[in-house]
Amino acid sequence: MALWDISLPLKPETPPWPGDVPFSREFSQSIDQGDECNVSLLAMNSHFATHLDAPYHFEEDGASVDKIPLGVLIGPVLVHEVDSKDLILPPHLPPLDGVERLIFKTPNTSFIADSHFHCEYASLSLEAAKILTGAGVRLVGIDYFSIEAYGNPGHPVHHELCSKGVILVEGLDLRDVVPDWYELFVLPLKIAGGDGGPCRAVLRK
Repeated sequence: MALWDISLPLKPETPPWPGDVPFSREFSQSIDQGDECNVSLLAMNSHFATHLDAPYHFEEDGASVDKIPLGVLIGPVLVHEVDSKDLILPPHLPPLDGVERLIFKTPNTSFIADSHFHCEYASLSLEAAKILTGAGVRLVGIDYFSIEAYGNPGHPVHHELCSKGVILVEGLDLRDVVPDWYELFVLPLKIAGGDGGPCRAVLRK
């Protein structure tokens, strides 16, 4: 059975979204310091590294992360490669008949593991987002920290997707993944009322 872990590690070298709190881990108990066990204190933004956006992230009446059905987060997914370094436009989309989960592999994959944030990355256009929601796609993933262009006023892409209940998985590491059909497992932290959260994402062939 072939498995691909498409999650980024949680570490200080992974850049946060500009303005967000960087990741940190400190020992509250340490065997090295004479304690009986090692216990860590973690600090991070809820949208750090590989993470899930719940509809509540941009819609006040949207589902929070703990209310997302597991049936949306687990199931067949199409990993589709796009060569655009800018916007993913309607002509870049694959045929969507039977596609409920879609992950975009873009040129972002070449710098997803960099230690500094890239403001220019491939992202989804509003026109393409409307096609996805119209086709009934339930989950969309991408290989950088946002599905939407950096600094896009009003966040129309997020609003289009979140208002239709589409789940977003951002910050995926697809360096070892060949575009094809897989089975996807996305398990975010079950944060009560959460707008999103870090997640472990795995593909199975």
